Amino acid sequence: MLILSKIRFWPFALSLLFIALISCGSRGEQFGTYVSAAKDSPKQKETTLELKENGEGVWKVGDEEVPFVWYVMHHELRVNTKGGGVIVGNIEKDVIRINIPGLETISFKKAP
Repeated sequence: MLILSKIRFWPFALSLLFIALISCGSRGEQFGTYVSAAKDSPKQKETTLELKENGEGVWKVGDEEVPFVWYVMHHELRVNTKGGGVIVGNIEKDVIRINIPGLETISFKKAP
């Protein structure tokens, strides 16, 4: 009887694990280049966010580039910086909104 209950448990456990892996660590179709156009003043530089399929990314402001690692969890973009910080952005179709502490929210639109 105990062996029969263990046999029935494994498919259920593997199904739950598969669902968790898909929903928590996926990169979905978010990879690509996102652009936040300069606003308000001509002194502001265009900011781009490049999300590569392999989970790596680059944040570009003018000529400066900052590499990072990214993943999607519960419809949020998670950017892991080299310094150990995590920046969270909300994903809404082809727009990612990132709230940086001490600054305003930056909206990035997916480039065609």
